[in-house]
This record gives sequence, C-alpha cells and structure tokens, in this order.
Amino acid sequence: MALADRRPARSAPRIPPPTAGKIPLKVSIFEKMQTTNTTLLPLFPYRGEGAIVPCGAIFTGGPGRDFGHFFHTNPLDEVVLTFGASGGNVHAGDVHVLAKTHGVRPDIKDPTDPSTFLVTCITQRDASEASGYGREAITFRCHGCSEVLLRFEFAALPPLPPHAAGAERYPTFATITGTLAAAEAFNADVAQRTCRKCGRVNAPFPIRGWIRYVAQSRTVNEARRTLTAQATSMPAGPEKE
Repeated sequence: MALADRRPARSAPRIPPPTAGKIPLKVSIFEKMQTTNTTLLPLFPYRGEGAIVPCGAIFTGGPGRDFGHFFHTNPLDEVVLTFGASGGNVHAGDVHVLAKTHGVRPDIKDPTDPSTFLVTCITQRDASEASGYGREAITFRCHGCSEVLLRFEFAALPPLPPHAAGAERYPTFATITGTLAAAEAFNADVAQRTCRKCGRVNAPFPIRGWIRYVAQSRTVNEARRTLTAQATSMPAGPEKE
C-alpha cells in the first residue's frame, strides 16, 4: 500500500453559515478610503460583542503636515496588513501583529513630503464578556524625553444590539471615540502638555478627522431618527375597496 493510502482521510473544512442579519460583504479598501472623513474607519457595518472589525487607515504627506504620536494599549490583538506605502520602511503586502501597547504613528519618514503615503487595514475586535470587556488606554509622551504626560483609559464596550434601548443605527467605533476623548483632554490643558521632567511644552495633538467622524456619526443617526419619525407619523393611505 502506498504511503498516501495509509494517511487518514481529511474532512473538508466547514465554514458556518453567516450569522442572521450579517450577509457576507466585500469592499475595496482603496475605494472606501477615497471617501473617508477620518484616518481610521471600520470597513464593514457589522459590529457587536466579539465581532472582528477590519478598519482602513490612510495617511498622506504634505507641506506642514504632522501626524502626531501616541501609544495605544489594547488587550485584544490587532493585525496590520499594508496595502500600499511610500516613504517609509513598510511595503505593500507586509503583515504584522501589534504589541498590546504600541506606538501609533504612520511609518512615513517625512510627513511633509506630498509623495509619501500609507494605506493599511488594521483588524481589531469588539470586546466580549469572555475578554472582560477590555479597557483600552491612550498614552501621550513628551516628544523631548519620552516622559509620560497623560494616560487616558476608557472602556472599549461593543455597541448595543440594534433593537436595544438607546442603540444607534450607525454606532461609532469605540477606539476612535476613546482616542478623541483622550486627545481633547490632552489638548485642553497646557500644563498637561508641559513635561514635568524636561520642561518641554508639547504641541496639541491633531484631531480634526476624529472630530468630523464623531460629528457626522451623530448627524446621520439623528437624520435616520427623523426619517423614521416622519414615516411613522404619516397617515395611512386610503383603503382599497
């Protein structure tokens, strides 16, 4: 008997059917990031406890541009896949897993160079009860001596189920809203940005994209509510004979 004949037969891998209400979708990360209003954006509408959340990230160099630098702590793994890059040390096709605490700054050597760019997919996961509804943290360090200036913790809770009281039809991504809250606290107080070790006054962190994302999320959810209210308040049409 040939060796191949003595090997146990392998069963075909079984992929479970889609969860109810979550049909399979596909997007082009290039097309999606073409119209985004922020540097980080969930690529699919599916969220909730334990959900895998691929996010697109995009950075483009330009005159006077500064991407800032902070550290993100996430108890759940984040996987980065680079789709396109120029001007740094990463290349299209590179894949790596981020440390639980990792620096957040695009791998672009000269952010003022308009020919530089980075487009990646960062896959995160919505917290679950099993993972303890992990707490994320944002840490800002002094650009002069790396002394910790602010550590801001927040609960990265998954969005409420669609039909739960107070649920948003289009929920915001907890990492973005938590990072915005941290940056606003950092920017609001010059004493917070002044290093207690070396005396350097650190510049405010750029947050325009995150502010726009949160504001437009609020607007679309309110617009959806007004549409629903209008539809339910309209009188029914005449009954047919």
